[in-house]
Amino acid sequence: MRGKLMLRKFIFIIKLSLFPALAWPLSKDVTRLKKICVQLYHYLGIILAISVQVSLVHNIVNHFDDVVLLVVLILFLSGVTHSLANFIFHRIYSQRIQYVTFEMIHFSESIQPHEDVIIKQYIDRFIVVYGMDVLSLYVSTLLAVIAVPFLMDQPFPMPIEYPFNVYNQPLRTIIYLYHSVVGIHVAAQTSTNILMGLLLWVISARLEILANELRKTTDIYHLVKCIKKHQYLLKCATEISFAVRPFAFTTICCSTIVTIIVLLFLSTDNLTMIYQYTGLIIRTLTEIFMYTWPAESLIETSQDVAETVFQMPWYNQSIKIRKILQIIIQRSRKPITISIPCVMSALSLNYFTSYFSTIVSYFKMLRMFLND
Repeated sequence: MRGKLMLRKFIFIIKLSLFPALAWPLSKDVTRLKKICVQLYHYLGIILAISVQVSLVHNIVNHFDDVVLLVVLILFLSGVTHSLANFIFHRIYSQRIQYVTFEMIHFSESIQPHEDVIIKQYIDRFIVVYGMDVLSLYVSTLLAVIAVPFLMDQPFPMPIEYPFNVYNQPLRTIIYLYHSVVGIHVAAQTSTNILMGLLLWVISARLEILANELRKTTDIYHLVKCIKKHQYLLKCATEISFAVRPFAFTTICCSTIVTIIVLLFLSTDNLTMIYQYTGLIIRTLTEIFMYTWPAESLIETSQDVAETVFQMPWYNQSIKIRKILQIIIQRSRKPITISIPCVMSALSLNYFTSYFSTIVSYFKMLRMFLND
């Protein structure tokens, strides 16, 4: 049962990465006191993020003449805004996130041998990308918190200037801890992308498992059981879709802002800046890819269930069986997508390639404009 073990370990890693922001959903039997404490902590995180936003905006207004510092401040503002939005979404969608997360945990604890093979295949597919993402996220954050104040000419992790003397103790230590906490919150809240991606991967794997079970169905009783399972998985997939889309939308918006700002820098001939921010562009594209990749898999597996039923050799048997099979085909006719009507198109690999080509087009246009 290697797939089961790998899934449970990966869930533990995600839980650990979300711990600094207490973003892992609480269990249903949690005490009222603990629930209140977590809510207060989230509100504290929101207040801290807003206060940093105000400071960053004030510094941006005061440093329009310093292009390098201006870009750095905007990048920090994007990260803090992302963290703030995730804090708010965790409060708004807490019950839905709790339901889909613990449903996934329940499945991970009851994986059968025939399911374990498919689960392992899925984990092998995404574990490198998602694992490297959370590792690089925390390594870069810890380096910024620990190394920046010592290696660069600034007292705090973020280059924010205050209208008072910040070098006196204990004020300097308080502001340093304040910046550090907000930075770690940003890392923890960004790790929510990994949780949402895992939810999409697991529900995709479960739909593929169901398709395999339908291929092996030999009697009507097992067929009815598969239909009930399909109805339940569709409900779970719908709940996951509603839970994922606000976080995906925030990630796309913040990543787009970061990419546009960095491209403005890459349009210069400064090689140091090109090397410095190319990795940042790759990271922002990776964040979007971490949503579009499993979303594409969910579309394929949800459609595969209908195709499996349609191709079953005994489809032309009794009318009763045909009606039962038509239930699955009708429910699977429209694939499950991650989208927001009139705001965000359905996430897929086609969406990612379109997004990437648009970014490249903007980059070429900026190059032509600046060269002229």
